[in-house]
Amino acid sequence: MEESKVAAESTAVSERPAHNDSSGSPTFLKLKGQNLVYAVTFGSSIGFLLLGYDLGYMGGLTTSDEFLRLFDYPNASLLGFMVSAYELGCLFGSLFQFFFGDRKGRKFGILLGTSIIIIGAVLQTTSYGLAQFLVGRIVAGFGLGAMVTVVPVWLIECTIPKSRGRMMAMQLSNLILGLIISNWLDYGMASYSGSISWRFPCAFQIVFCLIILCYIPFLPESPRYLFAVGKIEQGTHCLAALRAGYPDHPEIDKEIQQIQYALAVESEDVGTWSDVWKDNGISGFSRVAIAMSANAIQQLCGSNVMSSLGPYILQNSIGLSHYNSLLVSGGLQVFYFLSSLIPWYTIDIFGRRKLFMIGSVGMGICMTMSAILVGIGSKSCAYGAVVFLYLYQTCFTLGWQSNLWAYPSELLPMKLRLRGGSLAVTSQWVFTFLVVEVTPPMIENIGYKSYIIFAILNFLAVPTVYYFYPETSKRRLEVVDLFFGDRDGKRPSIFRVVKDSVNPQFVQEIERQLEELVQQQHENREILAEEKLKSQHLEAV
Repeated sequence: MEESKVAAESTAVSERPAHNDSSGSPTFLKLKGQNLVYAVTFGSSIGFLLLGYDLGYMGGLTTSDEFLRLFDYPNASLLGFMVSAYELGCLFGSLFQFFFGDRKGRKFGILLGTSIIIIGAVLQTTSYGLAQFLVGRIVAGFGLGAMVTVVPVWLIECTIPKSRGRMMAMQLSNLILGLIISNWLDYGMASYSGSISWRFPCAFQIVFCLIILCYIPFLPESPRYLFAVGKIEQGTHCLAALRAGYPDHPEIDKEIQQIQYALAVESEDVGTWSDVWKDNGISGFSRVAIAMSANAIQQLCGSNVMSSLGPYILQNSIGLSHYNSLLVSGGLQVFYFLSSLIPWYTIDIFGRRKLFMIGSVGMGICMTMSAILVGIGSKSCAYGAVVFLYLYQTCFTLGWQSNLWAYPSELLPMKLRLRGGSLAVTSQWVFTFLVVEVTPPMIENIGYKSYIIFAILNFLAVPTVYYFYPETSKRRLEVVDLFFGDRDGKRPSIFRVVKDSVNPQFVQEIERQLEELVQQQHENREILAEEKLKSQHLEAV
């Protein structure tokens, strides 16, 4: 595949050792330390901006007369499938990463996915029939699914624990920026006659793809991935650049030893894609199941209803006109973006669990009030429902948006991080497809009761998080691994793991144990090296 070759050549840029600055410290793009982490965050943010744009621009097309006329005014079910076909492609893209994602590196997966998105965008833009448009949606979705499966893993593996959540929150704000661009572009193009009113929004996503293809190759590969595949020198240089240190600095050496210790423990039992279904001494399946459930809950709570079908909901459920629905939907995404700035400051203060639960309660209340107001049906109540849908977006971005994309990568062990993360993202696209597919006919058939269903699902998320989701905020990825380790020769239950993960004394003890185990492994290696030298010396004599 040609795009595979291009991606491989581009990725090779980061496989070489980083350049050094005047002091001898490795750099990429003349950046190092936190500035380089910001550069990686920006690169991953463009990927999520593309995700937001692709999720949002179809919302305006679902109320465009030019678009609907070309496809003979599809009914609610077919229109829902035209939107959700993208999620179907995303599902296959994330499954592709499940089977093949660990072979070429994090950046390769991003570049390959982006190249495929361009093909899908061209197919959609040039469509004059339903079949070609659906193929274009699925192809572009495949590329996006492959890309966004890798992006959060790459970012999580490059950042440091204390700022990991904030970097992810910054990335997710760009997802909303993509929604804003798509909504306002749809609104602006609605005044144009002819097919350009919908073809231009389809084609515009290529701009973001080109930025990714030109920028990502010059950034570092994930150090943890490089260590996992035995590229020690490249991994050391990338890690030193990301930490603004030198390859032989004690702190860099300490982090490398912790990474190698975790890899050594996992390598004893974990080796193939089938291990996501097994325990293998690291509670592998339990952790994958939690990650998959988190992605499913995010979609079942109704988050993508307004992102993918905002104008349709506002026109057909709330009762706004075509242009007012586009205008209000555009304003909703601006409000959504401003709300997404809150997690920049809260995500690493309150932790994952508290924000998950606070967000779910808030979203449940907003959906309940929307059901009541839409059910009453007056004009003033319709405006009130719009207000609660705005507030819903605030609760979602505070509780689930940034948290969700960080959580699986923090929770999963290194050898399952991409494969397990791929399954988690696959579950997200399965439920996104389900929700986006059924929402138009659901709104048409049961009206305000649709919001009641989403309210119940949001409230049910609270006990699920409380009993089954361990805390991962500000924890080293290797420390999270030890949460699931044996205690007194027995595997702890998930309830015990959750309880211990929020116990500061236990976390400190685990961190101390990790340092001791790493030091012991280091000493054992030195002893083995000395014994090997002695043996070679005796043989020579």
